[in-house]
Amino acid sequence: MGYDLERFVGYVNEGLLCCVCRAVLEDPLQAPCEHAFCSSCIHAWLLHRSTCPEDRLPLDVAALRPLHRYMRNDLARLQVRCVYGPQGCEVICALESLRRHEQQCDFALLSCSNDGTHTHTLTLDCCPVQVSRRSLEAHLCVCEHRSGVCAGAVCVCCSLTHPDEAQCKCVSELRAELHYLRAELDCKVEEVRHEMESRLDSQRRHMVQKESLLKSEVDDLKGQLSRMMSDVRVLLGAERARKQELERAELEKAELLELLKKEGLRPTPPTPTATPPAEGPRKPNPRSSALDCIKRKTNEVALI
Repeated sequence: MGYDLERFVGYVNEGLLCCVCRAVLEDPLQAPCEHAFCSSCIHAWLLHRSTCPEDRLPLDVAALRPLHRYMRNDLARLQVRCVYGPQGCEVICALESLRRHEQQCDFALLSCSNDGTHTHTLTLDCCPVQVSRRSLEAHLCVCEHRSGVCAGAVCVCCSLTHPDEAQCKCVSELRAELHYLRAELDCKVEEVRHEMESRLDSQRRHMVQKESLLKSEVDDLKGQLSRMMSDVRVLLGAERARKQELERAELEKAELLELLKKEGLRPTPPTPTATPPAEGPRKPNPRSSALDCIKRKTNEVALI
């Protein structure tokens, strides 16, 4: 059987669940079809069947192999509560260190070791009580079934006489409490380490995303800058062309004004009194043509 899903903190990937018991994998094995099972679940299944529980493909024990490494790593990093939580243990640790913690957990239930042997009667009267590891030493001090109990209420742990055995606080009890605190501190340190690693991974992913976003923005700005430079070059070329056209227009204007001055100094031929004949085209006046050309050039210069 696998680990109870309710004991886990956070999301558990469905691929890490046993296909037989639907609990979190314990001692996982994998079939060639890549379905994963608890070791005990799949061996019990294959005692009576020879197919995969999930897709019914042929399967035997020899074909089973260990889980993929990345899946083993994901499984080992899952955060799980101690099995002795109902007894008061609040430790949450990685699944890979769960067995080590439970072997040392001070809330683990242990049977009393007093067999009730009395030296004067040589009879056995075993203690049926189960207590937590942290309370075992104190229970041994006051257990009614301990051997060698004297009438003077002498504590067998520290050999000091007390009026009330229930309030006996010996060195072994302090050692047990120290051991519990040390185990709890180790679990807390492991939890903080995993939390810091997850935060660092999150920050690293965020920085990578930020770097890629900044790179894309820089590339966009470079593209915009190159387009602006090409537009500026086009505008500068157009401005130079306009200046050249303006200079040509000014030269033509000066030439036309010079030509107009020359035409104005020449004597104008007398106009005939007789009306010209109707037929035949009338010859254009060069002076009016020059004036019209000057007006056109002036308008062009004004437009430019």
